Amino acid sequence: MAWIMGIGAALGGGLSFLGTQSSNRQNKDQARRENEYQDKVYEFKYGELGTEEIGGELLREYDFAVEGLDITKRNNEANLQFQEERAIERYDYDMGIRAYEFAQANRLYDKSVSTALQQQSFNELATQAANTDQDRLHHEQLISLSLDETQTLLNYGAAAAGVGLKKRASRAAAVGAAQQQRVSTLKTIGASQARGVSGRTAARNIQGLLAESRARQDAIVDKLMFDFEASDQELFKMNQQLVMDQVGFEFSRDSAKMSDTAARSKIKAQSLQAAINAAASIALKPQIQPAMPKPIALPRPEYQDVYKPVKPPEPMESVAMTQNPFLAGLSGAISGAQAGLSIESAVYNKNNNR
Repeated sequence: MAWIMGIGAALGGGLSFLGTQSSNRQNKDQARRENEYQDKVYEFKYGELGTEEIGGELLREYDFAVEGLDITKRNNEANLQFQEERAIERYDYDMGIRAYEFAQANRLYDKSVSTALQQQSFNELATQAANTDQDRLHHEQLISLSLDETQTLLNYGAAAAGVGLKKRASRAAAVGAAQQQRVSTLKTIGASQARGVSGRTAARNIQGLLAESRARQDAIVDKLMFDFEASDQELFKMNQQLVMDQVGFEFSRDSAKMSDTAARSKIKAQSLQAAINAAASIALKPQIQPAMPKPIALPRPEYQDVYKPVKPPEPMESVAMTQNPFLAGLSGAISGAQAGLSIESAVYNKNNNR
């Protein structure tokens, strides 16, 4: 049965040799494809092999980054210029608003001054009118007092003239009564004598008539004196009343003067208050606001240049893992021989068991 071992060894060695050769070819093909792929990937990423100049995606990424930085610079510069222009426009606008508000405040101030001056002119006219009315009132009061005083003096003169006239009338009446009494007495005496009465009886009659006549004349004189005294008392009262009236007129003049002074003080106070109110109505003189801060140039950012990359080392070539086909064949032959021996042992044992 040695031939079984020979066949197993031959088959095992041949198959292992052929299998090892096939595996070596496949591994070499795989290594070659991998190296070709790695080279293509390297050239795609970093450029042509064997040169130091970058290329491929690395160069495109670098150029893209450089272009992006340029775009960023332009955009940032345009944005900064736009902000600076807006700041200048805002500054001009704020300064215009500042000038407008100051002009408006000046117009309001001028308007308040004009109104205050007009009010002051009106106040002066009102004060003049009030003083004129007060002059007229005071003048009318003085005229009324003068007329009352004149009327009082005229009444006193008329009353005094009436008292004088009454005294003269009393005197004339007394003189007339006395004369009438004397004439009556003489007539009585004459009648008595005409009747022829004489002697002592006639003398006593005449004496009695004369005594009666003197008594009546004394009574007439006494009555005249009483009338004169009554007229003097009446004239005294009139003089006292005249003095009191004159004092009253002086008091009235003083009162009118004090009233006039008080009225004029009130007019002056009201005029002063009106002047104060007119002055208070004047608005505060405006002051222009501080100037707006002038816009300044905005700071420019500092840019870092795009890092320029360099090529990495070229990819290491893959080496195919190979085996020695003769050693693989020898190993296969040994394995085949062992397999043949196992078959042979199995056949032998089977035959013996029969």
